[in-house]
Amino acid sequence: MDVKTFARGFELSEAIESYLDRKLEKVKRALGMFVSRDDVHIEARFDKDGPYYTLRLMTHINGKDIVVQEKANDIYGVIDIACDNFEKAIKRERELHKSYHKSSVKGLTEAMAEELSPRYEIEDEEDKIDSVKRVYLMQASLEEAIAQMDVMEHQFFVFRNVDTGEINMLYRKNGKYALIEFQE
Repeated sequence: MDVKTFARGFELSEAIESYLDRKLEKVKRALGMFVSRDDVHIEARFDKDGPYYTLRLMTHINGKDIVVQEKANDIYGVIDIACDNFEKAIKRERELHKSYHKSSVKGLTEAMAEELSPRYEIEDEEDKIDSVKRVYLMQASLEEAIAQMDVMEHQFFVFRNVDTGEINMLYRKNGKYALIEFQE
């Protein structure tokens, strides 16, 4: 995992960069299993506006951008505050990932973008099934499911409700939405 550092309005010294690296070690430990992935990196943007320093820390994990921006009149103080808040945000995302993805179900964004190959091929042309798609069962709230349905312009949407943990199917009925809750 790499850290990309940018500064505007002043020159970053070696001492500031090494201090930032030391503070980001806690953040890297908080990332845990995401650190081993090659596509995870942290971007640190410093900006000096008058007497104030602004530090914006960003990363992209689990299909989400985690961004923390802090402002202080001391460069070391802004690094301390931003790194602590960034670590908390990453830990919060890691806990969400653990609780919502226990059964290795992908997140809402990844599931919509990725489509799997079907488990079987249709051999007879006279079958009533025209095509087969295999997709991940997504975890979403009811509001997210309605939004996904509207974006995709589908007539129905099957998902695991994050509030209840049950499989639900949302469909359009007479211009409104209807919900079917499955019991296991």
